[in-house]
Amino acid sequence: MQLTLLKGYPDFVGKRAIFVGFGTGPASYSQTTGDVVTLTLPNWYIDMIDSGTMTVSGTYFVRPQPAGVGARQAWTLHWYASSGGAEVSNATNLSAEKLQIGGKCGQY
Repeated sequence: MQLTLLKGYPDFVGKRAIFVGFGTGPASYSQTTGDVVTLTLPNWYIDMIDSGTMTVSGTYFVRPQPAGVGARQAWTLHWYASSGGAEVSNATNLSAEKLQIGGKCGQY
């Protein structure tokens, strides 16, 4: 998911920056790789994503997951059905689902 940042973001808080952006789900979800999150800012990396959020439709919620610990990790979103909480099946088309998330980011 490539995030489109809201106007005014990133905004600096001390030496770090916060971001809030929105995006849509993948056309074909993978439980293995999740939904990789990218920023529209060149040379910026994600420090953390705030805990999960519900999609606008209310049908799904996402949980952010880092690839590891330490600086400059890749982040993915794992998608779950709001009714029952099961992870979405492989190859599910989520491209009609919209959500808004935020977190902290930095520059390389």
